[in-house]
Amino acid sequence: MRCEILTDPETFPRGRRMLEAMIAAAPIPVQVRQQYQGDCELLMLYGSGHPVRRPWWRKHLANGGRVVAWDLGYWHRRIDNTFHMRCTLDADHPQAFIRAELAQRWHDQAIELGDVFKPEGHVLIVGMGPKSNRALGMRALEWETRAAKAARAAYPYRRVIFKPKRPTDPVLPGFLAERNPIEKALRGASLVVCRHSNVAIDACIAGVPVYCEDGAAAALYGAGSMVKPIQPTPEQRLAFLRSLAWWQWRPEEAGKAWGYLLERIKHG
Repeated sequence: MRCEILTDPETFPRGRRMLEAMIAAAPIPVQVRQQYQGDCELLMLYGSGHPVRRPWWRKHLANGGRVVAWDLGYWHRRIDNTFHMRCTLDADHPQAFIRAELAQRWHDQAIELGDVFKPEGHVLIVGMGPKSNRALGMRALEWETRAAKAARAAYPYRRVIFKPKRPTDPVLPGFLAERNPIEKALRGASLVVCRHSNVAIDACIAGVPVYCEDGAAAALYGAGSMVKPIQPTPEQRLAFLRSLAWWQWRPEEAGKAWGYLLERIKHG
């Protein structure tokens, strides 16, 4: 197997650093390019939703190739020197590949499960960013408007609060906007509603139920509905997070990341 790795000076610095680490640690032949050629079985890139790289991502999958895509981590993503990056295989998110895994990798994260859930607390609608809207062919606030309307119909006596992805993103008209960090926004919530946001992982750690349509958290919450969301036990949350920890790596772990990803590519 050969791997084509796409990196260029405009790649987000942390994404470029992860790709450079993967290039240096590669146990298989790699072709490093700025423009997609499609002559390798495996394609690796940063940001599958990027407007230039997404067509290449789609073309490679359509031609029967495999794709590893990197993005900012599910947790520890803001740490300067030991930041984490998440990855996925053949899709925007890795929920189809979640399986029981050894616990040590999660334990090494030193993250404790929380319990900030309140049964009658607010419902938090999490907004999408411009990149996701472009990748999915949606207009700004298109998904959020539908989700907020459904949340109000399902929970007429609860506050429905909207949290934009970024402070500069548009606010959903007619809804209270949450500007606090996600850790504070989750306190006392009864439900998080998102399409595929990493906030679903924050909510899982914090103990708040989630309704999501896509994303890694769909492996745990995907069978629920907005009216009857999945409410996993602490043990179920922990088992999921133990598995998800294997889809998150630091550049210093590039060799181990290669080993895990190639094993999953070979055996599923």
